Amino acid sequence: MSERVERLFAGELNRSDLTDALGGPGGQSPLITPTGLSLRRLAIVGALTEVEGDAGELVHGRIGDPTGAFTLRSGRQNPAVTRALAGIEPPAFIAVTASPILPVKNPAPGIALLPEAVAVADRAARDTWVIATADATLGRLERLAAALAGTDREPVLARAIEHYHINPSSLNGLADMVGAALGSVAAGTGRGEGAGGRDAKELALALLAARPKEAVPLEAILAELARQGIGAEAGARAVNELLAEGECYMPRKGTVRLA
Repeated sequence: MSERVERLFAGELNRSDLTDALGGPGGQSPLITPTGLSLRRLAIVGALTEVEGDAGELVHGRIGDPTGAFTLRSGRQNPAVTRALAGIEPPAFIAVTASPILPVKNPAPGIALLPEAVAVADRAARDTWVIATADATLGRLERLAAALAGTDREPVLARAIEHYHINPSSLNGLADMVGAALGSVAAGTGRGEGAGGRDAKELALALLAARPKEAVPLEAILAELARQGIGAEAGARAVNELLAEGECYMPRKGTVRLA
């Protein structure tokens, strides 16, 4: 019987560094996330913003969602998937089924994923995934709250609470992450306004559109947004949302280019 495919945001996966020492079928150890999810496989739909490497050897990919980014690593163990990933030109919405690559010792935040299947998707599929993932995450947060209150004694939840030092403030932070993700789905949602009432995303897009063939330094974008009255935090959030929506991509670290 195949393992259940779960949904979680990059913002949660990238905080995860706990594995279940008891392992699982075939000796595979699941990853335990901050919301108490025991994870072996997951489904993602997001914006592919970077692809690099040799299709015959090892290919790295980066997929943005409204909370952060997933890192993919595919090589000779699945040549068809590796070629498929290498053949998709960013920016593009893609759907991926993958499993976490767990270090043998001392797992670290920002765990990479080994893709099992890759397919081109669209914005509607991405938005549907965000909504479904938000619903699944909120369900786990309810169970975490019950565990904190002593009414749910699931061992995996207890381990997550102890390891990640979960408390009411932690729950609020995770809930805020979900809320921000859902907010990104709503059309026309702005993250701060600048001169003339234009929101940060609109201004950032205008800056990139003025230099359509250039990889614009992120610092330059944030500096110009600041001159328009938008703070660094709101500006960075706006750029991250545009990356997640596939409106722009990072041809190299620290630079942004219009899609």
